[in-house]
Amino acid sequence: MTNYLPEIEQVTLPNGLTLLGLFYSRVPWVSMSFMNKRGGECDPPGKAGVADWTAEFLTLGTIRRSQRQLAEDIESLGANLQARGEWDATMVHLDGLSEDFAALIATLGEIVQTPRLAEDEFPMLKERRRAELAQIMDEPREVASRRFQRLFFQGAPYGHALRGEMESLASLDLGDIQAFYHKEFSPRAATLVVVGMLPFSQILEEAQKVWTGWTASGPASPPYTEAPRQSCPPGIYLLDRPELTQSEIRMGFLGLPRSHPDFFTLRLVNYVLGGGGFSSRLMTRIRSELGLTYGIRSQFFFRRAPGLFQVSTFTPAVHTAKVVEEIKAVIQNIRDNGVTAQELQEAQSYYTGHFPLSLETPRALCRQVLTIDLHDLGLDYLKLYCDRILGVTQEAAREAAHHHLKPENLVTLVVGPASQCRESLEKLGPVEILEDS
Repeated sequence: MTNYLPEIEQVTLPNGLTLLGLFYSRVPWVSMSFMNKRGGECDPPGKAGVADWTAEFLTLGTIRRSQRQLAEDIESLGANLQARGEWDATMVHLDGLSEDFAALIATLGEIVQTPRLAEDEFPMLKERRRAELAQIMDEPREVASRRFQRLFFQGAPYGHALRGEMESLASLDLGDIQAFYHKEFSPRAATLVVVGMLPFSQILEEAQKVWTGWTASGPASPPYTEAPRQSCPPGIYLLDRPELTQSEIRMGFLGLPRSHPDFFTLRLVNYVLGGGGFSSRLMTRIRSELGLTYGIRSQFFFRRAPGLFQVSTFTPAVHTAKVVEEIKAVIQNIRDNGVTAQELQEAQSYYTGHFPLSLETPRALCRQVLTIDLHDLGLDYLKLYCDRILGVTQEAAREAAHHHLKPENLVTLVVGPASQCRESLEKLGPVEILEDS
């Protein structure tokens, strides 16, 4: 099904930078992504958001060009520049016409290798982030998701929000961004991916001109691959929000790293459980049959280190305990009985049917290649993807569900009015009231 894909070509430059190229023949466009394989997990303690702030700061000018000049030059090429911090990596993307490739790769190299990191830009960046945080922290959905993550990873590298936390905002300064850049950005911990209507020989020639001379002051931090040493015990946690009429609910447990061999099997199991929209069991039971929510989904967050398995939903506060009870029952049923042959086939059809859509554009292909490199999935990953999905048997799905779905380990977080939901929740088990923070 994916035999039409060209080969991913790979070269390691003398300074240790990995170069990956993929020929794209449909339009004369090129998509480039620089990936430094250290991200938000390397934010210093009490400095949430440093990786993502650093990514944005890279786009605010270089030693040679001011922010305005850089933006005007990129716009004149009809190109698009974006940057962001993620878990496990910091990304800088630049897209434009293939005919402008030499100028584009030189610009990307300039942005990454010689950023201004200027003091005069920092106050404006900080104020933008402050305004953004103030806005999103008024959203119960955001409060619930951030607090749920903190329950599992408090004090561990995944225990904060990527974009930053209000309580750490005051302590962040330009020195934190400069220190993160100089410590974590290194060619030996980085990859450059180029996807476009370009022969790899041309990609390699230009990359050698621009990137071979880049060096780093020292080695980046070791990659984070461990599970948190301490996590909150299973149970029900309630963050009282008396002004709300609905409860935001998060339920889950510590999941698996992306490298786990059951990745494909669990992706299919989760589609049946809560990842498949209206065809999922959680949606069928809690929305269609009981009418207790408009939306519910489950997801495994596969990262370099173990991430969360999480169920997310909301409901009128008086129905909170019922929804919590029903979610656990649906998980327990799949753990005990697995999925049906029809459910498995529908999940496989969905993923194989939608897979070509993830290869439609240079940017989409670029994202796929970045994931392959970040998690060392093998250069044949895209060609084998559908075979691996279709190769999952019903028995394998049953075993994976039985082994990895852990209803007895569920941590439940409710963000809602305690006056309307605490008593009913206590009938399910002890409820710990969380302090607002």
